[in-house]
Amino acid sequence: MKCIVFGGTGWLGHNIVLQLAAAGHEVTICCRGKKTLFLEKVSEVKTVTADKKDDAAMKEIFSARYDIVIDTVPTLESIALICQYAAGLKHYIHCSSTGGYAPLPFIPCDETAPYVGFDQSSGWKQKADVDAAVMRLFYENGFPATVIRPCYITGPGMLPIDNQGGRRADYIADIIAEKVLDVPDNGLALLQPIHVLDLAVSFRLAVENPRSIGEHYNICLSHAVPLKRYHEITAAVFGKTAHLNYIPLEEMLRKYEGKVHEIGLRFLATHMCFSIEKAVRDLGYKPHCTPEEAIEETALWASKQ
Repeated sequence: MKCIVFGGTGWLGHNIVLQLAAAGHEVTICCRGKKTLFLEKVSEVKTVTADKKDDAAMKEIFSARYDIVIDTVPTLESIALICQYAAGLKHYIHCSSTGGYAPLPFIPCDETAPYVGFDQSSGWKQKADVDAAVMRLFYENGFPATVIRPCYITGPGMLPIDNQGGRRADYIADIIAEKVLDVPDNGLALLQPIHVLDLAVSFRLAVENPRSIGEHYNICLSHAVPLKRYHEITAAVFGKTAHLNYIPLEEMLRKYEGKVHEIGLRFLATHMCFSIEKAVRDLGYKPHCTPEEAIEETALWASKQ
């Protein structure tokens, strides 16, 4: 298949590119030329530099027909231009997030749950909008869309989630120093990771399974762990003990006001627990590691940065 990957030089994007290329697909990367960290890893892949929101650029790009379009960070504008110019498109796949289900109506949550975006002012609302747009195009015009919804992404290449709902650079140093870490509420909110490599594989599997067209897939590792356990696993990697101070969420928000991203901290205290049964059934999806192994691998990687 002839594929174009928008955002193919980013952390997730370059892994998707490598998956597709290794499977024998003809791959082109489209990027704005601003992310260079992973550029060397995909240096042998054809790359075009353009803004996917630029009408003229997209018209030029799709003068060369592509079977598959993958967009790692979709927008309503880019979707409209792809619909307009991607003649003969067989499959469009974009990356969303499981965050739009929160707060979860049931656990483990699955693709039947309402998806409106966590906190109407957050980025998850934008994801809900673009997901709804491509599904509407599918039902009304036959646009061949698939939506991939990952949990929080982890693995080498990105810092781990910290105790404040961000990815601060000194989190691992604090763990190693056995500093007391504030954790929202009782530390029992569930956290479910997805390894970046398994997420990239899910895009390849969707490409190879036309059954995925018109569907959403939650892509995660096999199970969730409580926040308390997450920090304990991270500390144990270094032979340390996690020292945690449990604070009611609203009190923690007041304590760190102006120092942390409020929505990120609120989201951290919200259960994230999903079933991957649909992806297993339709795509043959099978994670290569456990959540515990992914947490450990990411902590070790981060400690060396």
